[in-house]
Amino acid sequence: MRDDKQPAFEPDELDDVVEEDDIEIEFLDQDKGLEPAEQASGGPGQGEDLSIQDEVEHLKRELDHVRDIYLRKLAEFDNFRKRTEREREDLHQVAGEDLVRDLLPVLDNFERALQQASSDSGAFREGVEMIARQLWETLERRGLEVVNPEGHPFDPELHEAVQRVETNEHAPGTVVWVMLKGFTYGGRLIRPAMVGVAVEPPNEHGAGEDGL
Repeated sequence: MRDDKQPAFEPDELDDVVEEDDIEIEFLDQDKGLEPAEQASGGPGQGEDLSIQDEVEHLKRELDHVRDIYLRKLAEFDNFRKRTEREREDLHQVAGEDLVRDLLPVLDNFERALQQASSDSGAFREGVEMIARQLWETLERRGLEVVNPEGHPFDPELHEAVQRVETNEHAPGTVVWVMLKGFTYGGRLIRPAMVGVAVEPPNEHGAGEDGL
């Protein structure tokens, strides 16, 4: 017959039961400390990491967009600057051409005066030569160049034929004489040279073989 006062477990067996219960309680306490979302995601902090990563990616996209806008505006500004400089140069060129074109008759008159006074060796001629030379040198520094094509082939881009000269001394199409010199300013023609151009004399049939 079993004694009622005898413990239901031996001391060693009781220690084993207590240890197993403590382990179950510890596991339960750990499970209770996690929210369902945290348990599914692997614990606190992982969701925050994903949110930060998304924010970083968003900021990177915004930065790329801003950089693209900046490069586009920079290119537009550079094109605007180049266009403005080109327009300013064109305006300066046109203004200079107008002034030089008005001074060309003065150069012509100086040259005519010196031709008429070719036999004069006095101070007056020397003074005229000095003034004409100073004016020409000033305009030349600004980009004025003379077009004097005598002895060269006729160029319709630079010359204006005002007379046909029938001759066998020059090849057809050669500039025989220059009535009025032409000029370029800054590489652009502002007055063509007015010239006489050689053509073949009529043959026995009365017709020349030139195209002028």
